[in-house]
Amino acid sequence: MPVVSAIVCFSAAACAPQQVVILDGDTIIVQGEHIRLEGLNAPELKGECREEKVRALRARSRLAQLLSEAKIDIERDGFDRYRRTLAFVAVEGEAVGDVLMREGLARKWVQQYGGQAEPWCQANVDQALKAWN
Repeated sequence: MPVVSAIVCFSAAACAPQQVVILDGDTIIVQGEHIRLEGLNAPELKGECREEKVRALRARSRLAQLLSEAKIDIERDGFDRYRRTLAFVAVEGEAVGDVLMREGLARKWVQQYGGQAEPWCQANVDQALKAWN
């Protein structure tokens, strides 16, 4: 798992240098707190097909790159069903989730998706992502 150094801000008054562990394309750990990036879903490292696994590794690597040596703003917004903190995470005012979605490394998170197949293992991944994002 990649580990990067960053200035992490949980509020404007509470910024400090921290080590950030990047678990995958949508989950990080800061000071032992598992933080799930809100609003997106990245492919799984234990994916169902080669393309999903490749994109999962790219998503994790890109997230590490975005957070490395940066000032990270984290705005908590409750918990998910796994008791991870849900949070909006931004670097330089831009949501890192938006970057990952724009680059085809994540899809928009929706609570009810009507059985729509995940895009990662479809024949045309980029076209399938357009239906999500």
